[in-house]
Amino acid sequence: MKSKIEALILDRSFDYLQPYFYNNPFALRCELGIGETREEYMKQARERAAEIYKILFSKKADAIVFNQWIYDWSDSGCAERLDHDLGVCDLNELIDRRVNAEARALRFLLENMMNYRHVSVKGLNTYEPDDPDVRRNRIVCYADGEGFNDLELIEMQIADENNSEVGLVSFENECILSVYDDRGCDIVFATREKMREFYDRLKPFFLKYDREEMARRFEEAE
Repeated sequence: MKSKIEALILDRSFDYLQPYFYNNPFALRCELGIGETREEYMKQARERAAEIYKILFSKKADAIVFNQWIYDWSDSGCAERLDHDLGVCDLNELIDRRVNAEARALRFLLENMMNYRHVSVKGLNTYEPDDPDVRRNRIVCYADGEGFNDLELIEMQIADENNSEVGLVSFENECILSVYDDRGCDIVFATREKMREFYDRLKPFFLKYDREEMARRFEEAE
């Protein structure tokens, strides 16, 4: 018997596209990095992410979801302007950045696929559904009682080291925790009831900008 969140992540109709908070009705958004200095900002980002993780996962994550983007770079039909990538004015640097980013993402994905039982949900919607040059799959890797190194993965997301769209999944609490970078994270719940259950416990971490929207969602859940 699958939990509701497991059924969702295996369903092709469940898009799970960024921004997760705005694209899902039962979602909350938390702020991570705060502080006057860069050192304090990153320290707070790591500590706040760890606290949020402990609230949502009494045990370790049951699964990890990966967005795997597949691009056909050969079919753009035009030269690429260097100034589209801010701060990059050298063609070799631009190529190296893209190749290295793709290699990191693929290596990170393959390491998990080779270590854990997994399911691929293929042919998902993209941001531009009519663009034939972009495809997306969702890879679901199961812990099966062995457990992932959850906090290390969160650290990597904060540091933007794996260049992957990744979420930790709790079947018990029917949620996905996705750290998008050092600024914050989104928590998507499968049901209104679960969102409401964790609302007050996560409230100290809420991003101020979205507090009004989260309050509206909470009131609708009552």
